[in-house]
Amino acid sequence: RLLLGIRPTTPSPPLAVSLWCCRRLVRPESIDVEAEGMAVAVLICAREKGLTLGPIVTAYERYAPSLPADHPVPELLRERFEEVAVDAEEEIMASAQGAELPSQARALIAEARQYWGAPDRPPGGGEELFPRLQGAMEALMRRTEEMLTGKLPLCRTKSGLQAMQEAVDLEFVGWPTKLKGRVRAARVAYKEYLEMTAHTAFGWPPTGNLAPLCSSGRWFAAELGEDNPVVEDFVAAVKRLRGRKEQVALEELAPHFEALSKIRAKLYTDPPPPRLLLEGYTEEHEAKLEEALVALERVREEIGTESPEVLQVARGIMQPEGFAGKMAEECEEAASILRRPLPPAIPGLRTEEGEERLAAAVRLYQLLAQLKVDDPSRAASYQTEFQSVLGTVRPSVTLLCPAADAEDEEGWHKPPGFDTVERPLGQPTPPPTPPRLPTPPRPETPEPEPDVKVKMRLHGVTMQEAQHNSEIVLLEKLALIVAKECGVPRGWITHISLAPPKSKEELEAEEEEAALQRAMEAQEADDVATLRSGAAGA
Repeated sequence: RLLLGIRPTTPSPPLAVSLWCCRRLVRPESIDVEAEGMAVAVLICAREKGLTLGPIVTAYERYAPSLPADHPVPELLRERFEEVAVDAEEEIMASAQGAELPSQARALIAEARQYWGAPDRPPGGGEELFPRLQGAMEALMRRTEEMLTGKLPLCRTKSGLQAMQEAVDLEFVGWPTKLKGRVRAARVAYKEYLEMTAHTAFGWPPTGNLAPLCSSGRWFAAELGEDNPVVEDFVAAVKRLRGRKEQVALEELAPHFEALSKIRAKLYTDPPPPRLLLEGYTEEHEAKLEEALVALERVREEIGTESPEVLQVARGIMQPEGFAGKMAEECEEAASILRRPLPPAIPGLRTEEGEERLAAAVRLYQLLAQLKVDDPSRAASYQTEFQSVLGTVRPSVTLLCPAADAEDEEGWHKPPGFDTVERPLGQPTPPPTPPRLPTPPRPETPEPEPDVKVKMRLHGVTMQEAQHNSEIVLLEKLALIVAKECGVPRGWITHISLAPPKSKEELEAEEEEAALQRAMEAQEADDVATLRSGAAGA
């Protein structure tokens, strides 16, 4: 540079550009918009490769408002935009060809439009850009609507219908479809079907084996919600039935457990009994155990795994090793159901499959609470494999029966990592100050007896109907009718109850007793009158 006489550029190019931009901002009237716009348009339109719609749109929006309507710069930019838009539409159409759903196509189109910098409408206004693309999207939506309409009747669970609803909301954004109304109608019909099934499948109130009743109750609660009135009535009835059946089962198994405990106390002594006595005790134990296993099998068929107390008695009857083997076998049966591959979200599981899967998850949860006592390693392997399922099924377990792992021996819940620490002995704690005796409560004033008592017979209503329906509602209606007919306030009508009508024999017996009572009272009156007349004569 020194030999050639080339001097450094003053100012430097970056500084020169900065100064030019500053002058342009400070004195906008000094800008030659036509010359600058023509230069920019020539640079953009002359590019053959790698040109997208973004620079053309930016240049048009920058210079078109400042130039006359017939100026060649906007026209040149519009023509070049139309040429590039054809290539952009071809590439966007090709990228959307592999989409099977409108949501996938929209995502691919949005990505391609962002790459090309494509606006919604061409520069200067006009119809929407890429008309062929709009036609392809409408055709894809029609195909998707036909596909989802065919799958709608197969959605027979709450999760399947919810997935269908979400798919309709996702795929048909801004596009009218009849599927929305059809999905709403299908959800209402499914709800009515479940409520009718709850009323009719097991009778009302529900009766039968406890295991299928609990399985159906949990399924109804999962599908309809625990706050559904039908589910609340069904669950309450099953709880009452469970309490009765559990008590009967424990009473049936108690004699077998006691007999086995006595014979085992003789059999497993230290030192062992003599050989002849040992053989006799062994034969007796086998006979008692066979009888107990028959009774236990009958009880388990009736109750299943719904009673931790019954399972504890079963452990005592079968002894820990045999009981652990039985629990492991049943755990594997439940796990085999949970290992089945799930179908697609739409249509999802069938009603029977969903109930079976929920029942298997609940059963596995209940069995693992027993298995971890005698075989913790196997129980831990199942818990690790089905961690996601077991973590969500606990509310269904406790809906109808208490969980076996809810509390320890002292009634307190053990959090994870809990350990018992022995506290070192220190100074004896002084005896606490005896608490102050509370003031005894005042005796409650007994409610006065009503002035008027009435018995009436209701025609057209049986005791069975009153018991199968809400007795409280029936009594309230009766009280309102009596108050209205007698012209008194509703609060005056109290102590209402229902009872079956007495038979003809009972009525005749009451009439005979009343007649006898009247005769005795008349006889006593005659005797009093005779005594008085005798005293007056004396």
